[in-house]
Amino acid sequence: MKVVTTEKVNRIAYAAVPSGWLAHQIRAVHTQLGGTADLSLSQISALWPEWHQYRETMYRIADGIMGGDNACTEIAVRYLILNYFGSYSGYLRELLARRLKHAALTEAQQVRLHQHFSALLLSGAQQRELKECAKLWRLLATADQILSLAADVCNARPEIRQQFTRIFPEVV
Repeated sequence: MKVVTTEKVNRIAYAAVPSGWLAHQIRAVHTQLGGTADLSLSQISALWPEWHQYRETMYRIADGIMGGDNACTEIAVRYLILNYFGSYSGYLRELLARRLKHAALTEAQQVRLHQHFSALLLSGAQQRELKECAKLWRLLATADQILSLAADVCNARPEIRQQFTRIFPEVV
């Protein structure tokens, strides 16, 4: 009988693909959203394990954002909001946040991202890629949204108030 340790299970889970984010599922959503960027994988990469195909497809999503593909932009917004934690996920969030700074986000996307980033801040999340997300957040948050958040932050723990001040120094 083969014994599977907790450490091995955690390692496997860490290298897993988030549910609904297999390469073919991403491409299906992209098509459904009317995407035009080429998300196809080369013949060689089509033979890679699922995790590598997912990562390569997410790179193509990032490239599609730069090409003005609105479907890629929407998929990137969904990925940031998913807030998946696994191998390479922080790097992917950082990359997508950088690319979204130059994308034409809809008002609805901006609101969704503001709500997501606000929830992360108020929960005290400490993620390395928050620096890039904060840059994106500063670009899309309205003055009213920031002031409303500032009111919520007033009653928060000191480290949350400090993080808010680092993200929005002009409010202090």
